[in-house]
This record gives sequence, structure tokens and C-alpha cells, in this order.
Amino acid sequence: MTHDYSRAIKYYETQILQDARLLDLRTDLAELYKKLKAFDEARRVLNDALKYLKGMGDGLETKIRNVKYLMLYAECQLEEDMMLPDWKFKENTVARQALIEARALQSSIIEICRESSSEKLDDERLMAAEISFRLGKYDEERIGDAPSAIEAYMDCLKKSTEHKEAMVSLARLHQTVGNNDEC
Repeated sequence: MTHDYSRAIKYYETQILQDARLLDLRTDLAELYKKLKAFDEARRVLNDALKYLKGMGDGLETKIRNVKYLMLYAECQLEEDMMLPDWKFKENTVARQALIEARALQSSIIEICRESSSEKLDDERLMAAEISFRLGKYDEERIGDAPSAIEAYMDCLKKSTEHKEAMVSLARLHQTVGNNDEC
């Protein structure tokens, strides 16, 4: 099956120019650029989307979309770094800041869902767990900060006791630092 990526990109870009409210198309376009390793273009689309969302108020759906864009932005930053042979223990403060902003927004989303007894609460807790897990991975792999990584993994497991990757990462990290009892 042949993919005509340039035609798809042209379609997405044209549609977004005609109607800035097409947020799902922005997401699809950013993900396509990321898949094609066109990280600058993906970040451009995501920056435009984040700017657009600032004018949309402070509602639940806007916050949820914001978190999604911030997570995708961080992924683009980190994946581009990982193309370099010496990416481990190299900080990417832009990616970390995006993850921190996503975590803060996700906390407010959980509060809104809790107050409104929303059926989305479980899904939003899972997203919060995933954000904490990614922060833990960042702290472990990028800055070598074991205590911060352990804290992030523990936070992940508080939000989702079933997060297997966090369990394994936490156990491995405890073993690495010599906390065999904790492991």
C-alpha cells in the first residue's frame, strides 16, 4: 500500500488554513509530521494549536486537548533527540517543561472531573499516570536523577496501580541504586 503523504499534508494544511477550529486535523497533521520525522513541522503545528487554544477559555475539553498537544510536543522533542547516538543523559528542558505543564493541567482536569462526578475520571487518572511515568523516564534517562524518577514512578502507581511499565521501571531503579528491599 502506497502512502501519498505529501497529498495528505497538503489537504490537512489547506483545511486548517480554511478553518482553524479543526483541532482533530491539527492533531492528525502533527502526528503525521512526527511519523515522517519532520519534527520542526510537527512542533509548528502544535505551537499554532496551543496558541489557538489559549483563546478558547478554560473549559474541560480545552484543557484535555491542551494536555494532548503538550504530550505530543514533548514526544516530538524527545524522539528527535533519540535520533542522535548520544541522547542519554542529555537534557531537553523544552520537553520536560511540556511534561510538567501537562501534569499540572491534568491535575486540574482530574479536579474538574471529580467535582462534576464525570464518567471521564478514570480515563483522566490513567492519563495522569502516563504523564508521571514519562516524567519518571525523563528524569531517569535524561538527567540521571534517580530520586525524582522514583517519585514520579510512585506518583504514576498512585494514579494507576496496574501500570506495569512503571512497576518494572521502579523495581529496576530501586535495584540499580541498591534498594533491594524496595525492589
